[in-house]
Amino acid sequence: MTQECTTDNCGNHTATWLCGQCVSDLQQWIDKALLLIHELDVTIARLDVTRPGNPETRNANHAGSAAPANLDALQLKLNMQSINPDAKVYALDPRAAGLAWLIQEWTTKAELLISGPDEPPVNHAANRERVANIAPPMTTRQLLPWLRTNAKIAITSQNIRDWARRGHLKPVTIDPSPTYWPHEVLEVRATRKDAPMGS
Repeated sequence: MTQECTTDNCGNHTATWLCGQCVSDLQQWIDKALLLIHELDVTIARLDVTRPGNPETRNANHAGSAAPANLDALQLKLNMQSINPDAKVYALDPRAAGLAWLIQEWTTKAELLISGPDEPPVNHAANRERVANIAPPMTTRQLLPWLRTNAKIAITSQNIRDWARRGHLKPVTIDPSPTYWPHEVLEVRATRKDAPMGS
């Protein structure tokens, strides 16, 4: 007797609760989950931190108390350790679709814990606009660390000197040290981003 696969929007006919394609898809999730379990140990250790003791109650014998373990990561690891390595076993369970969804959720959460959230790309155009409104002219010594912190870019003093010498960048003042508008430095860098370093 055949029936429709219990996976949402699948529609394939099968003699079990999951069709062959859904079993194959689930097996890939299971394989990935079982690999991630070992990496979770490192993540759990990295996320666990120690909490300093209360200075009012601390004494020579009590340097502080350990922070609780990262319970979310620990629970996730325990959940994933309960996964059966063979997806075909789940195909025989009437709860198969829900269990498959749960395994995918656990695996996705583990990947996020291990790798951390993606860093958003730096919007250099928005940086230039923002910098133009808030940053005064600066010497090279002030400018380089300021740009690293606020615009997330690295420019060398040699870049500044070369751009000024070639007329791409005009100093605002000359004495006692040349100063430059940060937004103008960013504009020059944007237009010469394909140039070799130092040009």
